[in-house]
Amino acid sequence: MQAKIHNRDSFLGSLAAKLGRELNTQGVVRPPLPHNPHHDVMAGFSQQQLTDALLEFTKTNLNSLGVSCTKAELHETLISICTGFRAGKIVVSGDNRLAELGVANSLKLQFDDVYIWDVDQHNVVNIKQAEQAKVGIVFADQALAESGTMVLHSAASHGRSVSLLPETSVFLIPQSQIVPRITQAAKVLHDKAQAGERLPSCVNFISGPSSTADIELIKVVGVHGPIHAAYVVIADM
Repeated sequence: MQAKIHNRDSFLGSLAAKLGRELNTQGVVRPPLPHNPHHDVMAGFSQQQLTDALLEFTKTNLNSLGVSCTKAELHETLISICTGFRAGKIVVSGDNRLAELGVANSLKLQFDDVYIWDVDQHNVVNIKQAEQAKVGIVFADQALAESGTMVLHSAASHGRSVSLLPETSVFLIPQSQIVPRITQAAKVLHDKAQAGERLPSCVNFISGPSSTADIELIKVVGVHGPIHAAYVVIADM
């Protein structure tokens, strides 16, 4: 790669000369920031306060459903949500965390058509199921209280289409994983990279149902994705 970079040293040397210093390409240390306002937002909030802020934002700004429940209440909560959205076909992410909570199994007792994203199936089959689903259920790795944003780390078993193609997206969020804003979400990825851990191939930041207002300043919901969204905070996780 370095051999393909032409005139790099002369270019950097010219910049260094303009700044009145020697060219230095080794041992560069990032200077400390004099101010850190991005760390101050909701800095003193408890997990319950972050939860309250998240749910309030989803209701008032995203016009979406936001609820909190315990693991014991989760199955009845999901059944109620799916019933409210008149769920016909439901697609559930193949995420092991959803399997451990028994999400798909409990829904199958109430609904006739529940599909679990299957990595052993061809992607065309899985995507077709997601396209036909009324409700898609996924597990969020983090949630940002400031903007009602869900953070999804991609994996083969999770099925990226589950949160993008059905008419309604349902996000399950452990209360312990609600953070103030994107600053904290980015730090998790930075720390993984610094530790040499494998990073997800894609990180989706989803803030409410899909919408656009770039055509004559008229907001239209559901142009390129889900029309509805529901957020379920699991209080004892």
